Amino acid sequence: MKIKTLLRLALAAVLLALISAQVAPLPAARAQIQPAVQLAAPGYIVVDHTTTDLDLIPPEWIAAAQELAVHYAHTSHGSQITSGLAALEEDHPLYAYEVDYAGSTPPTTAPATPPLWIFDGNPPETYIEPGDYWEGEAGINRTRAVINTGLFDYSMWSWCGQAGYYETSQIQTYLDVMADLEADYPNTRFILMTGHTVGGGSTLLETNNNLIRQFAQTHGMILFDFNDIERYTPTGDGPYNNNDDGDCEWCANWCDANPSDCEHLPVGDCAHSDTSEDAELFCSLKANAFWWLMARLAGWPGPGPLTYVYLPTILR
Repeated sequence: MKIKTLLRLALAAVLLALISAQVAPLPAARAQIQPAVQLAAPGYIVVDHTTTDLDLIPPEWIAAAQELAVHYAHTSHGSQITSGLAALEEDHPLYAYEVDYAGSTPPTTAPATPPLWIFDGNPPETYIEPGDYWEGEAGINRTRAVINTGLFDYSMWSWCGQAGYYETSQIQTYLDVMADLEADYPNTRFILMTGHTVGGGSTLLETNNNLIRQFAQTHGMILFDFNDIERYTPTGDGPYNNNDDGDCEWCANWCDANPSDCEHLPVGDCAHSDTSEDAELFCSLKANAFWWLMARLAGWPGPGPLTYVYLPTILR
């Protein structure tokens, strides 16, 4: 009887060890808050401060990503991504892309691929606020007109400061509309984004951003965690609140310690980064995260056998 009991205990220990080995450890910044680890719905992909190291992406997956077509609508904060992309391409031709800006009507043809194609705006404008993309029937119809062309694999809209003052019910409307659009267009996926930092710590912003994070995970959607990239350094130090316009309060120290990361910033061309040239690191990191996301969407499984997933039930 004792032998059988010992065998059962030994077997249980082996199984526990095997299961534990399959769970990737949380990065340091995540481990500090110890959120509940929970499997996400199929289709969930997130990019954040842990996904900005382009050296980890095999070149063949960058090449695969250049076959994609992305519809991207934004205001000035969202232009940080495109500014970073332009600076990156100038220094590293591997990350070539082509951008077309919205005119009076949606495009009728796509350029030859590669490189990656970005259609910037939502006709007839390029400065796209909520009411021009998802908030209200008119904006939704403009988005539908672009997706109805059948040219785009992905569509993404970036917040400006609205996530810091919109009521949670308005954020839920945004999420519901994006999910409905994705359901209506099975050949196009819609990418969610969090809102930028606003300085001083904002409970409403954190609540809204965590609602977006949780919705993406539980509904199997794609998330570009714009806020997380600003709040944490690439090695997980933080969180930082930055100033009330989302300007970077940790970038100068980072660039002093990691000068190679700041050699080719989009000088003078990174919106809301006026405190110092180093603050333009925000644009570079977001561009890196964008390419990481494109590689993942092209089929790259990520740098490890498993990617951690987390349910953000605790405010960061």
